[in-house]
Amino acid sequence: MDPRLIPEVNIGTLGHVDHGKSTLVQAISGKWPAVHSEELKRG
Repeated sequence: MDPRLIPEVNIGTLGHVDHGKSTLVQAISGKWPAVHSEELKRG
């Protein structure tokens, strides 16, 4: 399939710490979004 024909969707998430934003993104995309060392330290 031509990559130019694949639809793209951007979704923004807002919320307080520990309200499940990263878990939601992982559930939708299958990829864990917290990739920076400081984010990983915080959990």
